[in-house]
Amino acid sequence: MTGVRTTAVRSPLELVRSARPGGSVRSVRPGVFRVDETTPAGWIMQHLRGGGPATRTMLAESTGLSASTVNRAVTALLEHGLLRDRPDLAPRGRVGRPHVPVEVDTERGFLAGIHLGERETWVVSGDLLGRELHRTTFATPASAFDVFAAIGAALRVHESELQGRQPLWAGLAVGGLYDEHRGALDHPRLGWCEAPVDVLFRAIVPTPYTVVPYVEAVAEVEYRRFESAFRRRPENWLYLCAEESVSMAWLVDGLARSSADDIESFCAALGPERFDDAGPSPNRAVLLGRAVASVRDVVNPDVVTLGGEAFTRHGAEREGVSDGYRQRSSYSDVPLRFSEPDDDLRSAAALGAASRVMYVDPIGAMQAR
Repeated sequence: MTGVRTTAVRSPLELVRSARPGGSVRSVRPGVFRVDETTPAGWIMQHLRGGGPATRTMLAESTGLSASTVNRAVTALLEHGLLRDRPDLAPRGRVGRPHVPVEVDTERGFLAGIHLGERETWVVSGDLLGRELHRTTFATPASAFDVFAAIGAALRVHESELQGRQPLWAGLAVGGLYDEHRGALDHPRLGWCEAPVDVLFRAIVPTPYTVVPYVEAVAEVEYRRFESAFRRRPENWLYLCAEESVSMAWLVDGLARSSADDIESFCAALGPERFDDAGPSPNRAVLLGRAVASVRDVVNPDVVTLGGEAFTRHGAEREGVSDGYRQRSSYSDVPLRFSEPDDDLRSAAALGAASRVMYVDPIGAMQAR
């Protein structure tokens, strides 16, 4: 990536060897960066992402933050290059910093997002608003070493295409079970057991990064799309994704509080059957609808959405899921919504994994670089 000499990056195998007893990778920044609450700077970034340029006064009114808090946060975001002033948009006759709009800076930095899928891997570079700048896709190799070697090659191509932009953050959206303490990934469908994801990722990415369950990344994208379309921010969002497997995420105030890792019993209840190109059986569709309703009654969300193509690409499967949902749910005030098929969803999810921290704790993220 820009400003980094990729020829000096060691191979994944060398990094794994150095992580063994006697070796050390302590000089490499850790990949785990988690926050549980959105900071004032995060709220400001979110507002500007959805609403466009705004003055400090407008930001204080819309976020409910004090003028001094907004001013400190905006000043820090400007210093870190995440925002930029727009004096050309200032009202005529109004002078002074409070009347100069600011907006998300989409020119200086870029994000690197990776969706590691069971069949295909996407490497996507984009700006801070999640707009794609460059994309590379390839069939997912069986070996974790080969996967990250291919990702590294793709990122080097992106580096040459995005000269002049500063790499800000990277994100990996992946299925399976990721242990953030060990930096390892168990992914039975890929045949991976304790794959050293952190070590491999550090070998090819010169910036801090975040590993995000794929279902969470997709849920956050769908959440933002819902908010943009309906001008409403759900406090409690339940999202399920039915593709090669079924997984789910639960978001509160836009932050993931629970994902498939916490409720494996739910997915197990749907049975081990995989979905082929012929699609799921009607009974399976009804079973999924009933299971969704059961979880809905426990979580009590404002919105329930089912995505993925296994049960949503044809009307018959949708009707089966809807029937099962109506049969089992104890409430009728929250209907089941279906996501529409979207070829760019994986790209958006990959960039969402990379941009998450920039809209939760952007100042902390930049200080961690």
